[in-house]
Amino acid sequence: MHIDLQTVRRVFEDVLSGSISREQADRWAFAVVLQEEAGVATYSPAHERDRIWAGVMYLYGIDTMKAPGQYLHPDTDIRAAMDAKLGEVADSECLNGPPPASVATLGQRDEFRPREQHRRLAVLDVNLPA
Repeated sequence: MHIDLQTVRRVFEDVLSGSISREQADRWAFAVVLQEEAGVATYSPAHERDRIWAGVMYLYGIDTMKAPGQYLHPDTDIRAAMDAKLGEVADSECLNGPPPASVATLGQRDEFRPREQHRRLAVLDVNLPA
């Protein structure tokens, strides 16, 4: 998976505009995390990997709720995080790599279901007989 500053910023902006849900953005970020763990994620520009990763990690969990129907971070927090983590992103900062996968498509694929699946697996591992 190829990831660049412009793509990460676009996901933030799409959440803020309502084009995609927070849950879709979280699933997209989760897909990036899986690709990173598999060693197949590429970053553009490469020297901005830390900035790109900071944005992805914020998006991974953007759907966290503090109460039923109430997200932990309001839109003002999301906008501030986008600006702090990504800053200004010029088109020149994004190399002409392959086009990014659609956030909406990744959010609907079964392998990118919410993290609850992983939590259940962890509980099962802890409770295995000795």
